[in-house]
Amino acid sequence: MRRCVPVVLLALGLVLGFALAQAPAASAHDVVESTNPADGTTVDRLPATVSITLSDDPLAIGSQVLVKGPAGDVAQGRPRIEGRVLTQALSAQAPAGNYVVTYRVTSSDGHPISGTFSFHATVGLDGSTATEAAPAPVAGRDTPEQAAAKSSQFVPVMLTIAGIAIVMVLVAGVWLVARRRSQAAARP
Repeated sequence: MRRCVPVVLLALGLVLGFALAQAPAASAHDVVESTNPADGTTVDRLPATVSITLSDDPLAIGSQVLVKGPAGDVAQGRPRIEGRVLTQALSAQAPAGNYVVTYRVTSSDGHPISGTFSFHATVGLDGSTATEAAPAPVAGRDTPEQAAAKSSQFVPVMLTIAGIAIVMVLVAGVWLVARRRSQAAARP
């Protein structure tokens, strides 16, 4: 049994070392750093474009941006990517009012990033005015910062749980082998 202790300690060290080495790399996914207009704000005039800034340059694969307001979807043309910024032009006929922007973009590491943000424009691109307040943040929806924090916390926890499970299986296997050897040695 004493011969098994170094093997168990080596296995434990390898598993924990692997888990710790993987955690920083796994939690380094791209995240949304900001939106323009900012979520839940009121802008004096509807901008000609809305944009999403990411922590790294996104890939130009499958980017989509929907901008829904009082007149329906006012997105004009395809979204553009310039560096870390995904930009969507708006129709010149976009009226004042509440807007919800839904986006999906492929991060630099190939993972999809999607989300929603909302804002209120008191003057539309068409010159119309609205006096409503900014839309309240959608209940149950995380801000980009909250979503990134949850994502980066999930992976290390799962790696730790997997590492513990592997160590437990290795310890049980070593124990069974040692037990069988001691039983075999005890037999005449």
